[in-house]
This record gives sequence, C-alpha cells and structure tokens, in this order.
Amino acid sequence: MFKRKQAARRRRSEMRLGAQSLSYSTKPFRPGISFKPLLNFWRNWGAKVVGLLLLVTLGWGVFAIFSSPQFFVYTAEIRGNAAMSGYEIYTASGIDSQSIFWLNPTTIKERITSLPNIKSATISLALPAQVVIEVVERRPELLWESGETVWWVDQEGTIVPPKQELSGMLRIIDADQQPLKAGYQIDQNIVEGAQALRLLAPEVSVIRYSRIEGLIAATPEGWPVYLGDGREIRAKLVVLTELLADLQERNIKPAFIDIRDPMRPVYQAHNIIRIGQPVNNGGGGPPTSTPVSP
Repeated sequence: MFKRKQAARRRRSEMRLGAQSLSYSTKPFRPGISFKPLLNFWRNWGAKVVGLLLLVTLGWGVFAIFSSPQFFVYTAEIRGNAAMSGYEIYTASGIDSQSIFWLNPTTIKERITSLPNIKSATISLALPAQVVIEVVERRPELLWESGETVWWVDQEGTIVPPKQELSGMLRIIDADQQPLKAGYQIDQNIVEGAQALRLLAPEVSVIRYSRIEGLIAATPEGWPVYLGDGREIRAKLVVLTELLADLQERNIKPAFIDIRDPMRPVYQAHNIIRIGQPVNNGGGGPPTSTPVSP
C-alpha cells in the first residue's frame, strides 16, 4: 500500500518536473484538396496554353497597331510637280485614310502614272504614316491645235491636256482636224522637225500640219512651204533659201513650194508647174517627184 502511494507520488512529481515523456503517435496532415490533377494538366497542356496566350496577345497587339490612327495616312509630301496640283496627284494615289501597312508602292505608282501629264513617279513610305511622292511631269514642247481643242505635246510626242496658259510656244495647227485624246503619240520626227524649224527660223510661231504634206510653214511673203515629216529640216531650209532667191530674181510668186524631198524641190506658179516635164496635178495638190528646172 505504501509502495503504491509512493509510486503514484513519484509519477506525479516526474510529470510536474517534465522528467516523464508522454508517449503518443502522430499522422501526417493531408489537405482535402489535391493539386495532382492540376500538375498533371500543366505537364500535359502547359506549353499549349502558354502558346495560345502568346498568340492572343500578339493578335491583340497587331490589331491595336493596324487600327491605331497614328498609322493612317491623311497627307503626303509631293515633289517635282509644276503643272499639276498636289491635290490632283494625292487624290489619284488613292492613299487617303489608308493604313500605311496596307499601302503598296507599286500600286500607288501605277495609279499616279496613269495621269496623262505624269511621266514617272517614285514612292517612299516610312512609319508611322509618312508618304513621299516624287513625280516627273510631261513638259510641253509645243502646242497642238485640232479644231477648237488645244493640247500639249511633250518631247516624246505624247498628247497631254493643257494645265495652264502658255505664251510664246510654237503652235502646230492640224489641218485635218483629227480628233485626239490624251496619251496619243505624235510622230516624234514631226515634233523634232518643228523644234528645229523654230530654232533655225525664230520668227516662225505657227506651223500647219497635214497627213499628206507634213509640216507646212510660210515664207514672209505668205507662200506655203511643204516640209514633210520633219526630217532634214536644216537641209530643206538651205534649199528653200536658194529657191526663194531664184524666184525673187525671176519675179515669180509661187502658189506653194514643196521641199519634202530636198533633192527634188517643186513649186507651182500661176497654175503652171515649173518642172522638166508637164505633170497632171489633179486636184491641185503639189507634185512630189520632179525637180525644179533651173
């Protein structure tokens, strides 16, 4: 009895002093939610999800750029134009209110060069919305009058609409009054011949043209001179000078002088053809193949 009380007293003392350890067992804590399915999903689909998110982000970014007003064209720098206004060229380009990302320089060039007065064009694009259009215009070398319509003719013989009044330019009057339209090509020999005539005879300001006689100038006396297609103008003028001196010496007033072939000049005076042999001229047109008798 005494021993049991003593043992009980010792156990209580040990527990109070911490000398006796309590014996118990623990179990690991397991949360109610498992992350294993999520880990498996990420392992199998993570790369695809990331790729999809990147694709959506990229698409949104592209949409934001392409729809941003700062990349839309509302003006352009136009260089090289003199006869045509910048507004005409800008309108023809078709770039107004267009995103610069959708502009094609080749297409813009084709639109601008379709204008009759534009010979060539160069297009430059730069971000955010900068467009530079540099053009080369067809500069008029002479005026071509057909009926009541007056056209400009450039160095290459291209017919273009006039853009302003020009004074002092050589004028060719089409005796046949052939209807023309922009872009029609005049024989370049005619253009070069007319320019050569104006250079060699600055007093000449108006020349007539016929499909049969070619260029037709007039002497100071008013006598028509058939010059042909415009080639060998210098040689023809030399022949004309000698022939005029001869006609004046003999006091002959010709109805016309034909030097289309400078080696075989012809003239007509008082309904008589001055040639080596008679020629039936029919409707009064100039003979073309018999040389003038000395």
